[in-house]
Amino acid sequence: MRSMRATACLVALVSWRTVLAGHKDPASADVAQDLAEAAALLANASRPRVRAALTTFIDAEPLPKRLFLVYQIARSGSDWLLSLLNNHTDICIPCGPNFKDFGLKTDMHTLVGGNAFEFRARDPKYDVGAHFSLNAHKRLAEYKPGEGASVAGWKSGLFLKPSHAKAAHMNAFMRWIRAHQVKIIVLRRDTLGRVVSGAYNNTVHCKTDACVKANNHRTVHLNPSNTLAKLKTSEKMYDTVEAWCQSEVPKLTHLVSYDDLSANTQDRMDEIFKFLGVKKHVAVSAMRKAGGALKDTISNLDAVRAALKGTRWFKEIE
Repeated sequence: MRSMRATACLVALVSWRTVLAGHKDPASADVAQDLAEAAALLANASRPRVRAALTTFIDAEPLPKRLFLVYQIARSGSDWLLSLLNNHTDICIPCGPNFKDFGLKTDMHTLVGGNAFEFRARDPKYDVGAHFSLNAHKRLAEYKPGEGASVAGWKSGLFLKPSHAKAAHMNAFMRWIRAHQVKIIVLRRDTLGRVVSGAYNNTVHCKTDACVKANNHRTVHLNPSNTLAKLKTSEKMYDTVEAWCQSEVPKLTHLVSYDDLSANTQDRMDEIFKFLGVKKHVAVSAMRKAGGALKDTISNLDAVRAALKGTRWFKEIE
């Protein structure tokens, strides 16, 4: 059994070295199989030396494009930001098709799905860097339309908080970020507008006139105490993520506020393009901001005002 496992590992390593050294067409049908075999070996290997050899080899291989991740939470306007980024000829985001990530369905917009990461990060054998590298290689190998782009990105799919990963795994993620110089854009939106958007479960930005019209006439009833708790939770999460990224990888981190991006789109996008190392580009998106003024959207406005009085969110509804 040991001999067979060692042979399988050796075959996988040789196959990977051949593909990534350019001796095999990276877009060939064999690439997906090579990646699947390497991932399976890494996931099932029990011997520390075998796991270490696989992980070291995979992590050491250079990625074919410069990478970046967009950290965000739901209803933060991230799809709008992705559309602004993807309009740039040197950027492809998201890169690659949908595929099954370690047996779990993964959104095409994320490099490693949040649920998949939470599930795997509780396993002490889980190798964060190898997992991210494997997924990046696979997606880029299968992505034809973005071959001309020099920078590839995805939503992070990684919720940087203790409840989703052990400290060792979070540190391993940062080692992967440093090793491959992966840049992180933190899109912050910890506002009442985000809570309202989530309450009626609709988009922040729309692609059609019908969508804009529907959202402009929506009203929502908020639980005042629950709303304040949600705002404080998102504020604390963003504070933690920003502090951690700026402490661990300050030169690889760029912070952007959704409200500032919405009010000064071209200026903020110029800063993002500079951060990513690409030329300036006109900030254009087919998506438009949806939803009316908050004071016209919240049906129990007086109760929400009373709950938020004395907090920084109160001014949003004045």
